[in-house]
Amino acid sequence: MTQRSKLEEAAQRIEELDREILRTIERRSRVVADLLTMRSDSSKVAPILDPARLRALEQSVTAPFPATSVRNIFSAIDAACRVYEIAPKVACVGAEGGFPWIAAMAHFGPQARLTRAETVDRALEEVARSQADFAVVTYETVREGLAFATIQAIAALDLKLVGEREVTHALSLVSKTGIATDLDRVYATSLHHALAEAYLAAHHPKATVLHVRSAIMAADLANENHGAAALVPRGAFFGDLRTIAENVADEGEVKIRYGVVSKLPMSRTGADATAVLFSVHDRPGALHDVLQAFKEKSCNLRRIQSRAVPGEGWEYVFYVEVGGHVTDRQVVAALEGVKQKARMVKIVGSFPLDVVDAPVSSDR
Repeated sequence: MTQRSKLEEAAQRIEELDREILRTIERRSRVVADLLTMRSDSSKVAPILDPARLRALEQSVTAPFPATSVRNIFSAIDAACRVYEIAPKVACVGAEGGFPWIAAMAHFGPQARLTRAETVDRALEEVARSQADFAVVTYETVREGLAFATIQAIAALDLKLVGEREVTHALSLVSKTGIATDLDRVYATSLHHALAEAYLAAHHPKATVLHVRSAIMAADLANENHGAAALVPRGAFFGDLRTIAENVADEGEVKIRYGVVSKLPMSRTGADATAVLFSVHDRPGALHDVLQAFKEKSCNLRRIQSRAVPGEGWEYVFYVEVGGHVTDRQVVAALEGVKQKARMVKIVGSFPLDVVDAPVSSDR
């Protein structure tokens, strides 16, 4: 067999395998459609593939296939398989095509109806008034920590945190040709320009930066104009544009956690966390007593932070994330103990974890 014949045979086999994969995905989508009809509340549009099962798939990989590729592949398949009778309307903060939009697409799939909200408060109000089914808002950043104002607004509006999405913020410089020497202008949102200002000044000092409304508009203009480039979020799809440079933000890659918010609670998945706000009485040992209620019921506190709230004097509000769903027996019991000892308690919501922690080995 000649080398050419071997190449043609390999290409034909790959084509056959691709069709087999497609047929399998189509069968999966039909099973998912049946499952969605049996779901209720916010779980009706939530990802089918939970983090624990993703980790199990990663652990079952046969070398040399990279385990690091499993999550992206199966998350994309899972999103594509969720075909809704009525697509959820999702309010995303910021310009179209930005990182919150990427988080929403990852969580709800390509059929979700994404709409723009200028501010976090506006996005949450749209959900509270049933003008949107969900909101996707920044929940935690590396630089600023937890978004306490957002968490308190969710609680005040009696909304529920029903999901989380961790997105790595990284910007790419793209153009029609992908050739850096062709570049004479760059289209970008004001935010993306600010994030990559030093990079552009160092590598493309003669390029004119033109501010536009959204990353989608930047990509469209770059596609229409020879010599133009666009700053866009890495991981977003913007047609046939080619990459000039990856990871051009001045701070490099930054992980941001987004919260998915709804009026309806999220059902138990088995890999959940529960977010709780509470305040304590002004007496010695008050915080210890509240935390002891979680310890007594063997509840793991994944996060704990506090924030001073000015008012009549200064009152501190504490935020904790407890391993488990609000309906889990040990969480129910712990929260009953907390309510007896805390000044105020508010359940922000239970949600499936986007990434589960690896199990801790008991070996010494």
